[in-house]
Amino acid sequence: REDIGFVCLTTFVVIVEIGFLNILIAQLALIYERLSLDKEGYAKMNRAYTCVEIESFLSVKYRMKVWDEFNFEMPLQFDAGDDGPSGGIQVLEPASVRAAKKYVPDRVL
Repeated sequence: REDIGFVCLTTFVVIVEIGFLNILIAQLALIYERLSLDKEGYAKMNRAYTCVEIESFLSVKYRMKVWDEFNFEMPLQFDAGDDGPSGGIQVLEPASVRAAKKYVPDRVL
């Protein structure tokens, strides 16, 4: 009787341990996914900050010239899934670019 009890207890402990490990792995996977999304957001903010810093070195006259050339005062029509504020530079790219396996969304918004 003692051997059967020990085997049952050992089996129960092993099953519970495997269950806890599965829960731990699931939590780690979710945390990794969440941190990955945050990392992309911080990278975009850093690139935008760098662009603004570089732009600050340009003269006001040159910035006004660029503003007038690109018609920033005219808002753009954004489709579903487009990112960015209304009003900006519209750049069209072929749909095959986003469909490529090596495509990395690294555009500054």
